Amino acid sequence: MMCSFTAIKKTILESHVDDSLYDKFHIFEPEFHQSIYVEPCDNIACQTGAFQVYDPIRSICYPYRGAQPAYADDENDVATLDYEGMMTDEGVRLDCDENKRNVCALKSNCIRNGFIDTSLARSVSRNFYEKKKKKVAVYKNDVLVNSTGDGTIGRVAVYNYDFPAVVDGHITILRYKNEVLAWYVAAFLLSVNGQRQMYRYINGSSGQVEIYPQDIARVWVVPKSESEMSVIAELFKNACEKHDQFYGDLKLALSKV
Repeated sequence: MMCSFTAIKKTILESHVDDSLYDKFHIFEPEFHQSIYVEPCDNIACQTGAFQVYDPIRSICYPYRGAQPAYADDENDVATLDYEGMMTDEGVRLDCDENKRNVCALKSNCIRNGFIDTSLARSVSRNFYEKKKKKVAVYKNDVLVNSTGDGTIGRVAVYNYDFPAVVDGHITILRYKNEVLAWYVAAFLLSVNGQRQMYRYINGSSGQVEIYPQDIARVWVVPKSESEMSVIAELFKNACEKHDQFYGDLKLALSKV
């Protein structure tokens, strides 16, 4: 069966990150060529105003993954289990305790479909955070994409907290100059067309699946007007804040039983 040089060339990924571990990857998974996953890419790419997840004008940096944290929590030492931002049984998030409290460490299972479950987080020391934050820290309005594992890959959420946090190497960070755009892109990635495009670039099998940052970077995003993006972003953000309030209220209610 003959295939064109152009078709083969499209499967070779070039890294845009100087110190990246990912040089080139040849995508030959069946999904890459299946129309259900190809059509969203092609149809959106030809729309006026369409842009990719990584856009030099809109993005602060190229998508990248976090790194394996040096966890500070020890179940035999209760004092190490607390971290800034941890939800107490009374539904209140802990403060930094004059920068003595550990920092939140998000694992891949913390990234849900549209929200972050901090109850599953672990922690790292302040010292680790300060030394490694350039690589692993996340900031408010960062878009987080779960990049590995059957059942979890492709989950997307926006970091909507003011307290510091880090992410592990299974999570890809997308960072934009515009807050509204960040929330809109996250919403799009959770949509059918966003999910199908990401699924097209998944590598691996038998549960060992992943999607690389440079694959997420080339997903095409449906163009919307500024006002339309603002409406979507506000609805999404409000939903996340309601979920967080629900979690706090639930913790408080259960503490009174």
